[in-house]
Amino acid sequence: MSVQLGKQSDGRSNRDIYAMAERALEGLRPVWASGTALDVGAGAGHFTFYLSERCRRVCALDACVPKVLPANAEFRIADLNERWPVDDTWADVVVALEVIEHLENPRHFFREVARVLKPGGVGFVSTPNNLSLFSRLFFLLRGQHRAFQDFSYPAHITPVLQDDVRRILAENSLHWLGFFYTNADTLPLLHAHLRLRGSLFSANVGVLFQKPFSA
Repeated sequence: MSVQLGKQSDGRSNRDIYAMAERALEGLRPVWASGTALDVGAGAGHFTFYLSERCRRVCALDACVPKVLPANAEFRIADLNERWPVDDTWADVVVALEVIEHLENPRHFFREVARVLKPGGVGFVSTPNNLSLFSRLFFLLRGQHRAFQDFSYPAHITPVLQDDVRRILAENSLHWLGFFYTNADTLPLLHAHLRLRGSLFSANVGVLFQKPFSA
């Protein structure tokens, strides 16, 4: 049986990631509310429902069809490593939660985001935080990022750092608005939930950005 690189297991992120995305997007809600939303790598469609309650129309992209979609949402099958089946400047908001680490080329990913976003549109992308305290310790001791160890392959194939994201945004003329954190992590071995604020104590990081109205 062949292995599909970057394939997600169940298409669902944890609640801390969804809460981080909601916190980031609500601050810019007037920009995208009642518009069109693109849920990239929608998985089971959990966040598609959040977007559907705030947008006029939602498009969910993924390789597998979600079991249930809101009435104002459509699904389009897509290989996110290729060109997305979405028209240029279609979306007022683009969201991709825990997707980019599954893809082969983060620069292609952000080129597609820049292409499908309307001028003035906003985007939010999350990924494992490779600069967290525990990820740094794992890299020091094992030479692997915490979320990119052997048991995470072939699902997690592309680690990115915050500096990588800022550089790629600039390459695509996307304006960086800020990083957000889950403010939650799990203690290694003990598997105890830890809730402290900031980059060092967050298992995941998200970036909020905007496409300028004019280049």
